[in-house]
Amino acid sequence: MIRRQHSRRTQGATNDRLLRRAPRALAATLGAVLVAGLATVVAAPAHAATTVTISGSVKDEQGHPVSATVQYYSWVSNASIDATTKADGSFTISGATPGKSDLTAAPVVDDHVLASATWDGTKSVEGYGASFTVPSTSVSGVDLVLPPATGILGTATDLAGNPLPNIGWTVLEWRPQEQDWYPPQMGPLITDEKGQMWWRTEVGKTYRLCFMDDFYVDDDWVPSQRYADRCWDDEATQDTATDITVTATNRRQELTVALTPAGKSLVPGTPWVTGSAAVGGVLTVDPGTWIPGDTALTYQWGTWEGSTRVDFPGATGRTYSPTAAQAGDSIFVVVTGTRAGYKTTSQYGYAGTVGRPSPTLSAPLTISGTPTVGSTLQVKYGMVTPATDNPAMFTWYVDGRATNQGMSSGDTSYVVAPGDVGKRISVHMTVSGSSGYNELHAAASTVVTGTLTAPKPTISGTLAVGSTLTAKPGTWGPAPVTLAYQWYRAGSKITGATASTYKLTASDQAKTLTVHVIGTKTGYARAETYSSPTTAIQGVLTAPTPTISGTRAVGSKLTAVPGTWGPSPVTLKYQWYRSGTAISGATASTYTPTTSDRAKTLTVHVTGSKSGFVTAVRGSAATAAILGKLTTKTPTISGTAKVGQTLKATAGTWGPSPVTLTYQWYRGSTAISGAKSSSYKLVTADKGATIKVRVTGTKTGYLTASTYSAASAKVG
Repeated sequence: MIRRQHSRRTQGATNDRLLRRAPRALAATLGAVLVAGLATVVAAPAHAATTVTISGSVKDEQGHPVSATVQYYSWVSNASIDATTKADGSFTISGATPGKSDLTAAPVVDDHVLASATWDGTKSVEGYGASFTVPSTSVSGVDLVLPPATGILGTATDLAGNPLPNIGWTVLEWRPQEQDWYPPQMGPLITDEKGQMWWRTEVGKTYRLCFMDDFYVDDDWVPSQRYADRCWDDEATQDTATDITVTATNRRQELTVALTPAGKSLVPGTPWVTGSAAVGGVLTVDPGTWIPGDTALTYQWGTWEGSTRVDFPGATGRTYSPTAAQAGDSIFVVVTGTRAGYKTTSQYGYAGTVGRPSPTLSAPLTISGTPTVGSTLQVKYGMVTPATDNPAMFTWYVDGRATNQGMSSGDTSYVVAPGDVGKRISVHMTVSGSSGYNELHAAASTVVTGTLTAPKPTISGTLAVGSTLTAKPGTWGPAPVTLAYQWYRAGSKITGATASTYKLTASDQAKTLTVHVIGTKTGYARAETYSSPTTAIQGVLTAPTPTISGTRAVGSKLTAVPGTWGPSPVTLKYQWYRSGTAISGATASTYTPTTSDRAKTLTVHVTGSKSGFVTAVRGSAATAAILGKLTTKTPTISGTAKVGQTLKATAGTWGPSPVTLTYQWYRGSTAISGAKSSSYKLVTADKGATIKVRVTGTKTGYLTASTYSAASAKVG
């Protein structure tokens, strides 16, 4: 394992120019604050308005011009001026203020081939730190010489040689007097987009280079693959790493270390230790939120002895009580997350110095405000004892991930965003105590609850026994929302009626129904809405299909036979239809077809109504086409009623013409076999009987009609 001491100092950069300008900016800021604070008693000195020009060149040790940035800083006016060298290496700074100043040059391209240089007033010196006094007249001949860079240019790659950005690294320096390997006291130190790092070294000293894929500070950096720790030269630990001794001939060394895959990336939480570091006190660590959520977490409490981590035996729980033997030790807790297929990672939480008291709060840290979208959450806490001039610092977290607000004394509030619904909002409070005190650590949290859009449901369907009603929930949001249903009969829950549809039963008759819709969604408050009650549910009549009786011919009465409706009594109404069209005024149970009905079909609709029941309508089957009525005549017989004589039938005029006529002769009331013509010759069997004839008329679309003649005299 590669050990890295986690410094609590301000994180810094490794770029020479950035490191140089940071103290200047800090000094300037502090100076401004002090001047502002003393403004009421000390007048700020007036600076001369005179400015001068500084000119010179920037070259390497071989005299070649260097493309460089020249930075000028005035301690008098707190002004900075930058210039870029020309092709011949020359530069000019205009507007310099006479007095104490810094003048530094560094390559424009930071490829770590050349180092920076500073002007000390008479000559160029390597690095930073020198100042000089600018006279009241312009200065020329400021010739800066950039020496070769001294350091380690390391590159982290995968096994295929591809550069790996954002890989943590450390350069350990051997300290002969302390007999230990000392790490950089800044961080995080990570490779750039080319997978490279740079560390300035000194001739005569010995170093070790190690890469650790443990950069988890940026939540936006969650690579699909993590890599195992590796040191130069292809060693697994810093204890076995190859020494890198810097000599005058190898001042700049380029070293590449290939890293092997170690699994997917966990997203670790931020350990936060609260409680008392006093001997016998209780410290508790909140490990933060780790992703995936089923990551197994272990704990180890310990301290540092120089650059060596020392674990406390058996101190492997979330809580720890410091002992007297640890008095004066600065202790920490290491939270380690493991999960199959993922690279194991560890995060440190600082606990304070054993034996030092911690400031206390007269009232605990809490979060006030309603945890809903758009609301402002506010920290509340009591007085800090003992009082301190150091402000309380706050860091807000959403589900364990620090917000973009960072740590600030002004971040006492947080506005809940739409994306926070269902998440835990927490705040960490840090107060640096007076001399001899540990920091005060406090935490509070709350869960953001969303509000669902929950419209009032409606009910569709026929409000009658046997019909199916459907609950229309409306549009709930934000989608998707899980909906559940419960139907009620006259305010009482209907057992088992928990679907979005409900089929009405006899128990529902004369009752009202409502539906209760319940919406649920993770991170949102449960919402419930009720429909308006329906009108009373109606019963269903027994309604048979009616039939039509009677002769289906013009002039013949037809009768609607409704069948037995119930429950009795049921009021029935009728409507007759001609080929599907209602016949005006035909609203009785009987109907006599007219000539308008000929060749048409007839139906009858029976409507049954009864209070508390759904009005029912039943239609009969259609009749066959209604037949017309022939115009008939009574036939007559001519001839002598005597055996051997012939009688003749005269049918008269039938209509509408043409009408097909047929005949049948009768002896008394008995049809005479074969006597089917318009004439008949009397035979012996007819003697003593009367004779008559029947004329039958037929025509397509008309009702067949028959008429009889009067009987003849008795046949002699």
